[in-house]
Amino acid sequence: MAKVIRIFLFFIMCLNNIMDISCVDLKNIVMPNFTISNAATVQRYVDILTNGGFKALFGDVNNKEVVMSILNVLLPEHRRLADIEYLPTEHQGQIVDVSKEYHYDFMCRDLSGAVFIVELQRYHEDHWFKRCVSYACRAYDRQNRKGDTYDVPPVYLIGLMDVEVDHPDKELWKTRFVSEYTFREKDCGDLLGETIVIIFAEMANFSKTIEECHTEIDKMLYLLKNIGRMMSQPSWLQHEVYSRIFAACEIAGFAEDKRIEYEKEMYDERRRKSEMDTAKRIGFETGRQEGLKVGREEGREEGREEGREEGREEGREEGRELGHSEARIEIARKLKMSGIDVGIIVQTTGLNERDVEQL
Repeated sequence: MAKVIRIFLFFIMCLNNIMDISCVDLKNIVMPNFTISNAATVQRYVDILTNGGFKALFGDVNNKEVVMSILNVLLPEHRRLADIEYLPTEHQGQIVDVSKEYHYDFMCRDLSGAVFIVELQRYHEDHWFKRCVSYACRAYDRQNRKGDTYDVPPVYLIGLMDVEVDHPDKELWKTRFVSEYTFREKDCGDLLGETIVIIFAEMANFSKTIEECHTEIDKMLYLLKNIGRMMSQPSWLQHEVYSRIFAACEIAGFAEDKRIEYEKEMYDERRRKSEMDTAKRIGFETGRQEGLKVGREEGREEGREEGREEGREEGREEGRELGHSEARIEIARKLKMSGIDVGIIVQTTGLNERDVEQL
C-alpha cells in the first residue's frame, strides 16, 4: 500500500513539474557553475524554502550537523553551535482548551541551554513580526516556570524569509539581507542582558549573482534560495559544509518513508498554493466589481452636488472606508461558500477567524 501511495504522489509531482515548465525551452538555459537537467521533470535536491523541503532537512535528526552549519552562519560568533538537542515543536498554552497552542517549525537547545527556533515564511502575513515576538517570548517564559530565578538562557528565533520584510527604509535594505532585533538601550545601544533575539535571513530580495557572493553569508543565502533548482554541486561551493548540505537535500538518498512524507508535503503545499491563488483571484474580481459600482455612484453624486466640495470629499472618504469593510466581508462570504479553508480566507481578507466563522 505504501508503495502505491508513493507512486501516486510521485506521479502528481511530475505532473505539476511538467505543467510548470511546459513553455520553457530548457536547452537554452545557461546556468554558470551548475547544470539543469534536460529531463526537467526530475528534481535532484529539495527546495529548502518549501514546507516539504524544510521539514526534510531540519526535521530529520540525522541532519543535525547540517542544521548547525546553516545556523552558525547566521548566529553571532559567541552563539556558534557545537551540539544541539532537538525539542518538541508543539506546545500547549498554560490553560488547556483556553490558551493558544504554539507550533514551531523547528526548535532545539544547545549545550548552554539556549533555545533556537527556526521559522520558514513563504507568504505575506499581517503582524508576522509580532507573531515571531510572541513565539520567542513564549519559549523564554517557559524556562522561567522551571525554577525560582529569572537567570534563564536566551532564545534565538531565526526566520528564513521568502517574502519581503516591511522595513520602513526600503533603500537601506536593498543591499542588506540579514537583520537582527533585540532589547537594547535606544541611544547608546547598551545590552543589559541576552534575552530574546530575532534574526531574519531575507532571501526574497537576495538577487546576487555567483560572482557577487564573496562572504559566507552570501554563499549560504544563495544556496538556501537556489539549491532546489540545481542538478549538481557547483565548483565554487566545494567545501565540506556545503557538501553535507547537498547530501542531506538529495531526494534520491531519502529512505522510503521519508520520501513518501516529503512527496505528501509537497502535494499538500501545491494544493494550498492553488487554493490561495484562487482566493486571490476571486477576491480581486469581487473587489473590482465593488469598486466599479462605488465609483459610478460617487460620480453621479459629484455631478449633483457641484457646490459642496468639502462635504463631498469627507463623505467619499467615509464611504470608501465603509465600502472597503463591506467588500471584505462579501469576499470572505463568497470564498467560504466556495469551500476555501478558513485560514486562507483570513490571510486573504484580513478579517479575524471568528468573523469568518460567523458568516
